[in-house]
Amino acid sequence: MTSRKIKFYFSFRSPFAAIAVYRLRRLEAFRDIEIQMMPLWPEVMFGGHMDNPSDNIFKLRYVFQDASRQATDAGLDTSFLQGALARLTLPEGVDYTLQKVGLPMEEKDWAPAHIGFLYAESQGKGWAYADAVCQARFGFDGLGPRDVLDEAVLQDIVKEIGLDPNELMAAHLDSELQSVHKDIIRQGESDGVFGVPFFALETPQGMQGYWGNDRLDEIYRQLNNDPLPPVFSQSDLRNIQPGKE
Repeated sequence: MTSRKIKFYFSFRSPFAAIAVYRLRRLEAFRDIEIQMMPLWPEVMFGGHMDNPSDNIFKLRYVFQDASRQATDAGLDTSFLQGALARLTLPEGVDYTLQKVGLPMEEKDWAPAHIGFLYAESQGKGWAYADAVCQARFGFDGLGPRDVLDEAVLQDIVKEIGLDPNELMAAHLDSELQSVHKDIIRQGESDGVFGVPFFALETPQGMQGYWGNDRLDEIYRQLNNDPLPPVFSQSDLRNIQPGKE
């Protein structure tokens, strides 16, 4: 029998994962499904099982293009995503047989934001925190993107959802939460996570992994033994579901 539980691996760096957070918080079809949220930031930045899309400018352009389509379908503001895509132009005169073209990105420590989620979850505010951080990060709320790694920005966000900003900012130094995050990293390796959003589901055939927002229909089919999965639309995303406030 297929488990009624999903492990949902996500990262605040990914627009795809941000859209998945928004959708799963609101889809009534997943209301009675246990979703274990797994904030994942590798100990070595994209050094092992996780790929860095900015290493490949073709992939990076696709990320912003497809994320814009998915965000539009979800009824989210896409100004930031479309602007980023417009700035990603392919260099001229490059021999791609000789080199791989990427976009140099400043290395940033995303671990505190992800461990901050674990603190918020311990306070019963995991979904609210993840949703708020994602919307601020990508400007989905129409207010423009904000740097969620800036302490002042993150403190404002957690105040809005009723959390203590000082406790939140100290969370990434908590040894127990650090240990939980490391365990999530190990589970991600065991489940074969190579990008986010990634969903792990136990079935009679063993663990099944699904990568991407477009797999939610298939996950629904697996959970409900339904041969014709639904197509989720904006009308399905109007209300935050009970238990995910």
